[in-house]
Amino acid sequence: MEIAGRVAVVTGASSGIGATVATDLARRGATVAAVARRKDRLDEIIEQCSRYAAASMAVPADISTRAECERIVREVEDRFGRVDILVNNAGISIHRNAARTTADDVERLMAVNFFGPMYLTTAALPGMLERGQGAVINVTSVAGYVPNPGEAAYGAAKAALSLWTHGLAVDLHDTGVQATVVSPGPIDTEIWSLDEELSYDGKLYPPQVVADAVADAVEKGWVHRTVPRRYGLVGVLYPALGRPMRWGLRRFAAAADKKLGGTTSDASPT
Repeated sequence: MEIAGRVAVVTGASSGIGATVATDLARRGATVAAVARRKDRLDEIIEQCSRYAAASMAVPADISTRAECERIVREVEDRFGRVDILVNNAGISIHRNAARTTADDVERLMAVNFFGPMYLTTAALPGMLERGQGAVINVTSVAGYVPNPGEAAYGAAKAALSLWTHGLAVDLHDTGVQATVVSPGPIDTEIWSLDEELSYDGKLYPPQVVADAVADAVEKGWVHRTVPRRYGLVGVLYPALGRPMRWGLRRFAAAADKKLGGTTSDASPT
């Protein structure tokens, strides 16, 4: 599906991946509805989007409730008549050892990282199906198939979203509406500046690589894209090499737990 001339909703658009995806889609010719809780940051992003698509709009909202998600879609459809592209990017990450993670922590993660995207999709889908065209892009994480230290609940939420999206793609076959999973590896987002002791020794990739993957998925109809692509091997190797990989993760976790314990962020590493 061509991006130019489309109406795109992007969640988590106030910073990081979401902000980059929003401005990138606008640059490619889409009118963007940028969604996030932080209105001041949204206004900055919309100013950038408006340089390419003057009608772009900010939609301050909390996607953790169904009522808010339905309101988002309703406002965009009232303004533009349709939602062509939905990019579910918003997410939170709670860095805490699984033994110290509470039921409230898990419920909050699932509300934002799984139920929010599901609510938005089910609200936007009827219009897409009626027109016989649309794209739902769900940004998950490689943590959805390989566990990160202190992120058991986060990984579970991302895994749920990934599998749900794959099921959606099967059910939407031949409808003209596509569903895509984009799974980033380590991306340079705000999480790395939350704690001066928090560090990552590997390479951090710029959010633009995710924006490029999102655009490519919309245009070519991919069902799953891992960013960078070689990180897709991790999901293949983990079932076969789980024991040595878990050993390495446990060593990393011993140090990481001291740095990450109790950290909560709206910006996840991926």
